Amino acid sequence: MKYSILPIVLCIILAVTGRSVLGGNFDKLEDQFKNLPMEAKRLTGPLFWLHGDESKERLETYLEKVTESGNGCFTAESRPHNDWLGEGWYRDLAICLEAAKKNNLKMWIFDEKWWPSQGIGGNVPPKYAAKRLAADGTDSEGDRLFEADGHCSEQYVASLAGKLNADGKIDGSTLIDLKRYIKNGRLSWHIPAGKWKIMKFTHVQGPGLSQHRGKQLSVDGASRDCVDWFIKTVYQPHYDRFGSDFGKTIPGFFYDEPETLGDWGTELNATLRNWGVDWKKAYVAYKFELAGDEQTAARFQYLDAFAETWGREMYGRTTEWCRKHNVISMGHFMEHGYLYVHRDYCAGDMMRLQKYSDMGGIDLVCQQMYPGKRPHNIYQTPKLGSSITHVFNKTDDITMCEMFGAYGQKITYPEMKWLTDQMQVRGVNFMIPHSFNPRAPYDTDCPPYFYNGGYEPRYPLYRVYADYTSRLSLLLAGGRHVCPIAILFGGNTKHVGKLITPEDMTSAIQDAVYDCDWLPFEVFENDASLSGNEIKLHRERYQVLVVPPAEVIPYATLEKVKRFYEKGGIVVGYGFLPSKSATIGRTSADIASLTTSIWNSPSIPGTTVCMKNSKGGKSFFLCEKPTAGDIAQVLEKEAGIPPVLKVLEGDTGNWLHVLHRIKENRDVFLVCNQNHEGSARKLRLQAIAEGTPEIWDAMRNEINSIPYKRNGDNVDFELTLEPDESVLVVFQSKKRDLPVRLEAASKPVQEIAVTRDNKPANPDPTPTQQKKLTVSPVKSDIFHGQCDIPASVDPAKSRIYIELDELVPEAAANISVNDQFAGGFIDKPFRLDITKHLKAGRNNIRIAPFAPKSAKLVIY
Repeated sequence: MKYSILPIVLCIILAVTGRSVLGGNFDKLEDQFKNLPMEAKRLTGPLFWLHGDESKERLETYLEKVTESGNGCFTAESRPHNDWLGEGWYRDLAICLEAAKKNNLKMWIFDEKWWPSQGIGGNVPPKYAAKRLAADGTDSEGDRLFEADGHCSEQYVASLAGKLNADGKIDGSTLIDLKRYIKNGRLSWHIPAGKWKIMKFTHVQGPGLSQHRGKQLSVDGASRDCVDWFIKTVYQPHYDRFGSDFGKTIPGFFYDEPETLGDWGTELNATLRNWGVDWKKAYVAYKFELAGDEQTAARFQYLDAFAETWGREMYGRTTEWCRKHNVISMGHFMEHGYLYVHRDYCAGDMMRLQKYSDMGGIDLVCQQMYPGKRPHNIYQTPKLGSSITHVFNKTDDITMCEMFGAYGQKITYPEMKWLTDQMQVRGVNFMIPHSFNPRAPYDTDCPPYFYNGGYEPRYPLYRVYADYTSRLSLLLAGGRHVCPIAILFGGNTKHVGKLITPEDMTSAIQDAVYDCDWLPFEVFENDASLSGNEIKLHRERYQVLVVPPAEVIPYATLEKVKRFYEKGGIVVGYGFLPSKSATIGRTSADIASLTTSIWNSPSIPGTTVCMKNSKGGKSFFLCEKPTAGDIAQVLEKEAGIPPVLKVLEGDTGNWLHVLHRIKENRDVFLVCNQNHEGSARKLRLQAIAEGTPEIWDAMRNEINSIPYKRNGDNVDFELTLEPDESVLVVFQSKKRDLPVRLEAASKPVQEIAVTRDNKPANPDPTPTQQKKLTVSPVKSDIFHGQCDIPASVDPAKSRIYIELDELVPEAAANISVNDQFAGGFIDKPFRLDITKHLKAGRNNIRIAPFAPKSAKLVIY
């Protein structure tokens, strides 16, 4: 990030989040946690669909529902709009904008007619479409004149010649640019002695978007004129109409699942030149084959330079335009199925591209993951997204996720809660639920629809969900991420050699209650500094460096790993060690020398030290799929690096995961029990933190004290967590007079039954049958009841909970007391402190959408 634009970005992010990124008053933060003003809800907001056939009244009513249900923003998305980029589109955006102002919402703008972005609704002219490099080669004996036409056209790129060795491969040291031998498109060159290959490079039109079955072209993101046309066509017209609201009600634009269907652009050579890479070797290695080690290195440089070029030109220029117009750019690629290293979806390295956006981003859709499951190709995408935010120093450490699309109307709130914890505990804190659809229920496009036109009985639970994730984001955005481990990463190494992506190592680290970031080679080389046994990168401080099982690695990366080890750092390899160079001019022998100096020559993976030095540096070489026990043995016992939270007693089932941040000089730990079944887990934990621990329950809006013991910097405390329960452990500088967190052994002083009304409930509304119809899989059974607070109990001096017994078909409740929303919960414990909502005498209780088997007030 350039420092000249940093103040602008800070101001924009402040408008987005409603918080100062530079700090503030923790008392105010606590008040926001308890009361959730709109400024505290900016990191929760759905996709809001526009089709062009909704009335003004329908859009306004639906945006009132967006507000009512606890959101602080929404993304106006064409799905598809029947007049996208026409007057009908801007008419509907204007309606939404005015409604957003009325309801104090922020309105993001989706940048495409339908996904994927940069297809411009099928209207990309071939002139501005993605390009691919083509090459023809002619072998010829030397010492003769070679002549050929066709070396000049709109598609012409370059002509080269290189001498062939005995194996028919091209000697990189002999490459000649034939430009000066071309006149009027005719090449006339006298070939020196020997056998040579004459190569002509041109570009051809890239294929169409795979998400539209190849029928639509996409914008060339590696050519500046194409990107400028894209911005002028899509972004500028929005500013021309709504510019006065940019940076105010409109915080920015959202891009969705773009593809990278080119492999060449007009700005590629500038990247290679800036990197000091011989473009001739890169081109030849990409389309032909160089002799020796240069082939692998030069091909990698071509691929990585192309990814950098596409990222800088498409996302860098889009973000630059946004910032100049007081908004920001965010969105996500296709990450599932290892597409984050696929050349057609992110030029082989999503991190290189998204570093140019204003935040990391992912999505979780299409039933890709469910509680208790670890699908290998999706489970760690939250860590990918948050790593982009962390290592590229994105403001406030905000990472977005588009959530739940195409899970169907059957998705449950306990499932949504578990999936949200999966995001939050891995650093993803801006939730964009999919979706609020004004056509609903008369549509079948990728539900769930949370309001569903008033025909979803579980709609009251959305408010409980939104409040929960907003409270988490309030505490977990901003401040500083505390993380001991960095895993080196380079996506395009997959396309020049064997690469094992970081999922298995990342999961083992998390299951051992550690945390990590994925650290691109380029960032480690250029931005990170070595300070003793730490790697300093922006606000991050890493103590352990994991070298991936990548056959190919840049020499400068591995050489810096060696320096880190020599300064006292902990270095962990696993699976296999690098053996080939990604750097032109460096050989496999050079890589072997570095690996030997770091690890010696390990023959069998294990958890014992490979090498150590007088500065305290240690190296380890683990198996390809290490266990949580392997990580604990190596890092805690051998290297002395403590976990984020140490588990002194109790069984985590490898599903206890923790995020550590420092907020307003206070240590904050998000502790998630991702065991979603079984009984409660009683754990004795140890944190390294200053101050007094408090338990902040983001679901139930409670702040409680907890017994603890301090021994120096170590703080021991017990915590019992129900399945799928999470809490924030916040360390305060001073001990406060707070009620103690309830445990199973807590004894009430009195219980009062809540008696349910016997009168029949109103039936759920039923939509008229149409061809396109989304219906809820459940029926409501709302509990209306009363209870009497005796004169002997003063609610102002008591601590009174409502406790429920059994909730089916979903373990979730929205609770109102005396016609006022009191809160709710998703999953156990089925209790809520409703003290402040009660009054002496008769009180009315409403529990929606499902009635418990029984309900009672419990006084502590």
